[in-house]
Amino acid sequence: MPAVRMRWVTGIAVLLACAAGCTAAGESDVSRTASEWLAAAGTKDAARMCALLTPAAAESVATSGKTCEQGIGDLDLPAPGPVGTIELWSDQAQVRAGTDTLFLVRLNAGWRVNAAGCTPRGDRPYDCDVAG
Repeated sequence: MPAVRMRWVTGIAVLLACAAGCTAAGESDVSRTASEWLAAAGTKDAARMCALLTPAAAESVATSGKTCEQGIGDLDLPAPGPVGTIELWSDQAQVRAGTDTLFLVRLNAGWRVNAAGCTPRGDRPYDCDVAG
């Protein structure tokens, strides 16, 4: 096989291996963040929940002069279930956990919850209690 073709084939193999490994690593990080959020929701740890939100989501919860912690404490979020199906698209992810659906975004600080308490509405966008 010519040297140029061999490098091309080797390059493709490396990219495919990285893609498979990177996806697995990404799913692990998403699962960890989602599990932390769900555990905090289960114990009603509003400070931890707010720390796991994107800035936009935290701001959306902090309305009417309330802090994020106060606002999130007022929400009637679905009972947390275990992390189920994870769909990962580059820097965005969807996690199904019991009756809840979470949407996460990868930021410089790591994966953060951008929407939670989400329920599907057929062909329309999800209806979320927390949305960034």
